[in-house]
Amino acid sequence: MELNKKIYFSLIVFAISIAQETNATLSTFDFTSPIEKTDVKIILTDFLKWLLTVVGSFAFLALIIAGISYMTSMGNVEKAKKAKKSVLWIIGGLVLILLSYSILVVLDSIFTG
Repeated sequence: MELNKKIYFSLIVFAISIAQETNATLSTFDFTSPIEKTDVKIILTDFLKWLLTVVGSFAFLALIIAGISYMTSMGNVEKAKKAKKSVLWIIGGLVLILLSYSILVVLDSIFTG
């Protein structure tokens, strides 16, 4: 039963994160059709940047939801522990996303230059 709740929660947050587009996303990524590009490296780099942006948005929204869950635990120790654990895992995921993005940028600059 617990797994179904996590899957349902993940799908809702993923759908919300896909639906939102920020100015930062629009200004940093080229949304032209990848079919026009002939270099596989460019297609792969653009896709990975887009994917990291989507996953980062998902993680940020999940962090907000976990924080709200922690604030609304109202003295329930189990709910507070669960929310703290979620926050720690989400922050770890955000760190991993940032590291992935920085590795991607470094590799892109190495192979481009």
